[in-house]
Amino acid sequence: MNLTKQRFFKTFSILLLVSVTLTLKATNKQSVYRSPKQNTNLSASAAQLSDAQNQEKFLTHYEKHNFNRTPRFDETVAFCKLLSDNSKMINFITIGKTPQGREIPLLILDRDGLTNPEAIRAKGRAIVLAEAAIHAGEPDGKDAGLMLMRDIAIYNMYPGILDNVTLLFIPVINPDGHEDFGSHYRINQNGPEEVGARFTSQRLNMNRDFIKADAPETRALLKLYSKWMPELFIDIHVTNGADFQYVTTYGLDHCGFLAPNMFKWTKEVFEKELNKKMADSGYPIFPYFEFNSYTNPRAGVLPDNFPPQYSNGYASANNRIGMLIENHIYKPYKERVTSAYKIIKHSIEIVGKNAGHLINLTKEADKYIASAKFRADSLPLLFTHDLKDSTIVDFLAWADKTETSSLSGAKWTYSDRNAPITIKMPLFTSYKPELKVKLPDAYLIPQEQTETIHLLDVHGIKYERLSHDSEYDVETYRFANPKWSQFPYEGRVTLTADYTTQKEKVTYRKGDIIVTTSQPKVKILAHMLEPKSPTSLVYWGFYNLWARPSTEFWIRLNYMEVKGREMLEKDEALRAEFESKKANDPEFASNPNAILQFFMSKVRENVEPNANRYPVGRLMN
Repeated sequence: MNLTKQRFFKTFSILLLVSVTLTLKATNKQSVYRSPKQNTNLSASAAQLSDAQNQEKFLTHYEKHNFNRTPRFDETVAFCKLLSDNSKMINFITIGKTPQGREIPLLILDRDGLTNPEAIRAKGRAIVLAEAAIHAGEPDGKDAGLMLMRDIAIYNMYPGILDNVTLLFIPVINPDGHEDFGSHYRINQNGPEEVGARFTSQRLNMNRDFIKADAPETRALLKLYSKWMPELFIDIHVTNGADFQYVTTYGLDHCGFLAPNMFKWTKEVFEKELNKKMADSGYPIFPYFEFNSYTNPRAGVLPDNFPPQYSNGYASANNRIGMLIENHIYKPYKERVTSAYKIIKHSIEIVGKNAGHLINLTKEADKYIASAKFRADSLPLLFTHDLKDSTIVDFLAWADKTETSSLSGAKWTYSDRNAPITIKMPLFTSYKPELKVKLPDAYLIPQEQTETIHLLDVHGIKYERLSHDSEYDVETYRFANPKWSQFPYEGRVTLTADYTTQKEKVTYRKGDIIVTTSQPKVKILAHMLEPKSPTSLVYWGFYNLWARPSTEFWIRLNYMEVKGREMLEKDEALRAEFESKKANDPEFASNPNAILQFFMSKVRENVEPNANRYPVGRLMN
């Protein structure tokens, strides 16, 4: 066999490994990747060789390495640029920089090569944003998304898929974590051979960070989100835990964080169509869940719901659809990537098919959430399962197998993957709203709360500054019984507290912030500023210095021997309170230190009367 034929058959054998390329024809004249300088007088075999070489050029690292390796970050970026350089439909940009100096890549796939949301909206197109590797040990979405973009823009597969939709794709949103690379992470995960870390280089978990936005990577993502406001946001992960037949589980809003019309469309159209398409593709999906009883799995499953510190919960709180993809950790990497590929593709198809209607629904949702009608009811900050309503579903599981372990000698129960079974079990579908708050007309934030104000900008929340000093009657929270976590959680010592609520006259200064709640992002605003929220800035420790008076107090306790006498001489009401306390509390009366602390507390109240007042005021009516 001559050298030319050897090269041809070697290249052709590589192509046989790639299922998506089997549909291509070497003579496809529409393929963007074919060289415009191609000599049409070449022999047929040489022409085939040329096409085969070009096709190999666009194979991903994953495809070239037996579907079980994922590229490093620089290789990923190089492939992104290759796609952008060879298709007018793809544009490569960066959206921010990591602490280690890496640029965060974004690919914009639009049939006309448009790169700004205003121009795309003018075409009547909906927008889908998909991100991968937020937990960089879970890279399935990266390899799936790169292949899908190539297949659409380079290989011209799926004609018409971009008629009514534009895809934004972030292959690696956590580049620093991605490059903490090796085989020691995710040791129970079935491929790829090496992966990155769960956390960023600053040890932050980005999928707990969508409200507090500590990570620069998160802030870059949130600014992108606010600029584009995609109809659908897809975040692709790999799960742990229970074993079952499904390659992919998914998280959507199951409880009502979404605006009502968006919730209805998601349940009745998007979720149903996606389930059907995935089943027809050979990859049935199931809601991401926890068991009602881990000792008795047949007692049913509870679809998880996600507050807005998580990616999909954040989208819901923005009146947009957020979908969490959780591929199954024990499935081979090739299966997981294929399932992620299909779920992104089918999601684009559904959004594109319904683009006009969906865009109108988001406009209606934004208008309703910004209205006085919405604020008339209390806003639930949390939903929990109430186990009232359920539906019986077929759950695709494995039979259990128990044997005596040859390793530990213990009884070992595991899934027998040669014994698929279908279990009928309840899927619980009802939730109860909790932590309800009556929204104010506006929040007032002192200008020195710079971290909070910066986050308003990150989240795209509108506000104004007071033009002059003003006194307002506001509702305030005062901290009571604050308790801090023993250990940091997500890099912060968290705070829980009780609160008193009262009306107070508070003077705000020129330049302070007023944020009205008559805007579509009011749910994000409330989750930031309402202390009861499980992801409030208070919870994350932004206001620790207001929860308890400063420990630095310059007056020594023994000075109260002097000051106490002076205070009693000047204040008859205080004298009466003091004498009454001594008469009714013998323990107090016999404790010199407690007596001096009594006067110290009165001094402190005069010096720091608002030390325990949460500085964000609520302007009602």
